[in-house]
This record gives sequence, structure tokens and C-alpha cells, in this order.
Amino acid sequence: MKRLTLCAVSLAVLASVAPSAFAQTPAPTPPAPMDHMHMAPTPAGGHMSGTPTAAPADVATPEAVVKAYYEALSGPTGKKRDWNRYLSLFYHDARLLPAEGKGHSRTMPMSFTPQSYLYNSEPRMLEDGYVVQQIASRGESFGKIRHVWSTYEGRHAAADAKPFVRGINSFQLFFDGKRWWIFNVVWQPETTKLTLPAEDLK
Repeated sequence: MKRLTLCAVSLAVLASVAPSAFAQTPAPTPPAPMDHMHMAPTPAGGHMSGTPTAAPADVATPEAVVKAYYEALSGPTGKKRDWNRYLSLFYHDARLLPAEGKGHSRTMPMSFTPQSYLYNSEPRMLEDGYVVQQIASRGESFGKIRHVWSTYEGRHAAADAKPFVRGINSFQLFFDGKRWWIFNVVWQPETTKLTLPAEDLK
């Protein structure tokens, strides 16, 4: 009887306590993901929001797009790149992927947006200089799509006798009825164990 009385008292005490005292504190809402790049929004323009307007000559043909891509990246030490021109070549959600290497502060492969690629690359380009050009290319098309297999070489200065890097850029492009866009770029640099084939040098 004594035990039953104590149980009844305990239940009464528990019932008198506000239910909120026993409610679990809800887990804090995690903060929204932060853009660790801290980049400013891409300037508005073109027929897609957030895309700079392209020069018509830069996007009239696949070959013109690839040419503009290299020209926008190229420049001597200390020269700011024309990033609006560069970004204007890319379709929304385009990606870039270096297949191999240790640039951009980490080991590849790593997928970039055009904006994050610029953020990672520009400091080194400004410090060391980067003049890149296409030395050979071949392509295949069907309807509104084209694949361009582009051999490139890069120098720190245009007058350098030898390039410090060579490789293959694989461009995936498409035509929307008005202009050509870069949808993806994947590239493989030449290494000590991987040399460019002769057919990709002419």
C-alpha cells in the first residue's frame, strides 16, 4: 500500500509539471550553405539571366567559340582577363573538369563552374602569365551538337621558346538556333608518362 501511495504521488507531481519541460529542444536549423568562393554575381545580360552578352562573332561558329575561349584566358603577367567574354561563351550549368594535375590547390579531377574556375585560376595567371593557344583540332558534328578535340599549349609569355604545358581540351558545344554555346570542357594535360599522339599535333 505504501508503495502504491508513493507511485500515485509521483504521477501527480509529474502531471503537474508543464509538458514543455519534457519536450525535446528542436535541433537548430543549419545555416544555409555559404559560397566559399565569395564571388560577386555574374553580370546580367544575354538571353539567359546571369550570362554576359556575347559578341556575335565569338559565338557564330564552334571554331569561333573555341578561339574566343583561348583568347579570353590568355595574357601576360599582371594583365586582367576579360572574364565577361569568357563567361559569355558558356551555357547555364556548364562544367569544366581537368582530368589530371595538381593545380587549383588540390589534386584533380575536380569539377568547376566557369565562375569557380576563374576564381581559382586568375591569381596564378596574373602572377605567372598564361598565354594559351590551339595548335591543332578536329571535330565531329550531328545536327545542333559538335565535339571539338583541341590540342593546346601554354606559355608564361608569348616570347617563351617552349610551352610549359600541353594537352587536349575536349569541348562539347551545341547550337540553340541563334548561337553556339560551350556546354562542357574536359581536358587532359601531357605528363612525363603520357605524351601527345602525333595525330593530335597536326
